[in-house]
Amino acid sequence: MLRAEQTQGFPAVVFVHRSTREAAEPFFAKRAPTSRAIADPAGTVFKAFALEQGSLLQILGPTAWWRGLRALLRGNSVGIPAGNERQMPGAFLVQGRKVLWAYRARHSADHPDLSAMRLAMPVP
Repeated sequence: MLRAEQTQGFPAVVFVHRSTREAAEPFFAKRAPTSRAIADPAGTVFKAFALEQGSLLQILGPTAWWRGLRALLRGNSVGIPAGNERQMPGAFLVQGRKVLWAYRARHSADHPDLSAMRLAMPVP
């Protein structure tokens, strides 16, 4: 999850997930209680943003294992899978109907460069 200092100056964050609303509520209540989340079990929003299903290598490859191990050593854990475990993640900066910045993960443990997103933000 994003820390508060990482989101300063960013527009509101909306999470889209492949689980059901009921299954996701405890997760968001604990980790991002003030965020908005959209349940998309069918993957309609993911398809609209051209986020694909990951291959076995993208989901369980060496990079994902290494990042998972690093996360465990930092005290983070892997939860029980819910929704579509093969769904590749992404991050998008959207204003109205226009996508200002897009990031599609290369593997399941990939993260966007938030400084690159910040550069794409319109100047107020």
